[in-house]
Amino acid sequence: MFAELAKTLLEFLKLAPRLIVALGGASAILLFLNDHWLKRLGVFEVVQKYRFALGLTLVFSIAVPGVNSASFVFSALRHHRRKKKGFERGIQRLNNLTEDEKQILRYYIQFNTRASMLRYDDGVVQGLVHQGIIYQSSSMGNLYQGFPYNISDWAWDYLQANSPVLKGHTNAYRTDKDRSWRDPL
Repeated sequence: MFAELAKTLLEFLKLAPRLIVALGGASAILLFLNDHWLKRLGVFEVVQKYRFALGLTLVFSIAVPGVNSASFVFSALRHHRRKKKGFERGIQRLNNLTEDEKQILRYYIQFNTRASMLRYDDGVVQGLVHQGIIYQSSSMGNLYQGFPYNISDWAWDYLQANSPVLKGHTNAYRTDKDRSWRDPL
């Protein structure tokens, strides 16, 4: 009997949320409707006989969406907290850049662009990618000139507002794009 009840319960939990709410509403109506209306509907005896099942249906139909809602809220809060911590780590990272990293990021700020061509096999580039400061925006590129990398919105905003972070031993900037086709800067 317990196995059948557990199987029925699992099947109930697999139902779509709308159906669960509808079952809960129907069971609530049947449980709380007065005897006169139950007799008029012809379900008085059924409700009396299966009141226990109707009560369980009502409880589960309230509990399942409640648990799903709570799970969604906790997941959203956890995501927000992780995002905030990641942002704080990113800001801390931007304040402790190496000269090579500064040169790559100076290019974005110097030319007021969010895109640069950088070599995929460069450890400095991959370090910035790993930190979420830049990201590869397309797979179209080559090993000689590199691939397009964009700067993250949060890093762009922070560096625009805090340009002294990019001050270093040199004023050099870096991109791996071949500039021979353009006028030299």
